[in-house]
Amino acid sequence: MHTSKQAATFTIAKENLSDARWLEHDIPILESKQILLRVDKVGLSSNNITYAVTGANFGYWGFFPNVEDEQRGIMPMWGFAEVVASMHPDVEEGKRVFGYFPSSTHWVMTPEKVTRHGYIDGHPIRKSNAPVYDSYLFCDADAVYDANREAWQANFRPLFLTSFVLSEFVAAQTKHQTTTILLTSASSKTAYGCAYLLQKLQNVDVVGITSPANVDFVQELGCYDEIIEYDAIHNLRYTHPVWILDFAGNKALLQNLQEILDSHHQHTAFIGVTDVKAQINKPHGKLKGSVFFAPEHVKQMTHIWGRELFLAKYYDAWQGVATQLNSILELQVVNGRDDFADEYQRFLAGEVNPQKMFWCQF
Repeated sequence: MHTSKQAATFTIAKENLSDARWLEHDIPILESKQILLRVDKVGLSSNNITYAVTGANFGYWGFFPNVEDEQRGIMPMWGFAEVVASMHPDVEEGKRVFGYFPSSTHWVMTPEKVTRHGYIDGHPIRKSNAPVYDSYLFCDADAVYDANREAWQANFRPLFLTSFVLSEFVAAQTKHQTTTILLTSASSKTAYGCAYLLQKLQNVDVVGITSPANVDFVQELGCYDEIIEYDAIHNLRYTHPVWILDFAGNKALLQNLQEILDSHHQHTAFIGVTDVKAQINKPHGKLKGSVFFAPEHVKQMTHIWGRELFLAKYYDAWQGVATQLNSILELQVVNGRDDFADEYQRFLAGEVNPQKMFWCQF
């Protein structure tokens, strides 16, 4: 039985993301059919910063509302937790769970539609924008769970899901013509996960755009046909239609790219926001393109293919990419709340070594 009455939550000022700190608070008393989770280990990547930057626009602050102070948000994280107390007849204490958790030591959930594989969190205060974020898996019934690969699962499973559905979407849209695909923030996990899959297509050239500091890492990945530094985009010359997959969220960069490409620009998909500094002073003017919201595409593809075929294709794609990444990435363990807070600030400032995979315990 769980005995601790105190929890700690990492809260972020919604209007000033650098104002972030741990706050201690009481753990609520469980009501009927609720469970208490102790968040064990989570992955940390630029994706989490995207959740914070787009928290208001895309609803990410609504997943784990900070009821004590609405001006401060709680950043979502992917990782693992343990059920340390349960008032739900179908959820046992001691269960290890994979899913979408808050940056907090503890959290209360209300499991619904419980099966041997997992459950849906239906807590009344939760404001979700897609079912994929509400689904939790019991590790002992997860066919792809590997206790020795938890860090990889937490860091890549949700991101590669976006990579996978994005690559399928682009493949379907470009299958009848030779196309150049430009990926901004080419060193980010979601970008290069997608690039590995796109590179297998016969009719596309995959081009990564990155900073000088990350060129060597991006080259080592081996998933881009060409690598271009941000300050060299004025040299771009393409004769085929060009798609831009934007993971950086730098409006000025995209305006320049679209102007340079001119009539060859086919489409821009807005996916991520790894360039936090670029959000401060955005230039005027509109961009051509549309937001790529991965959960909606997951839903559509699952409906078309069926859940089993979708998962089989996704897992097969991931195994291929993971094999190539094994010797490239190194694990960075982050122990304790203070170190986590420090790493968060580094990610916010864009001072991150892309070769490292961060594995955090509060």
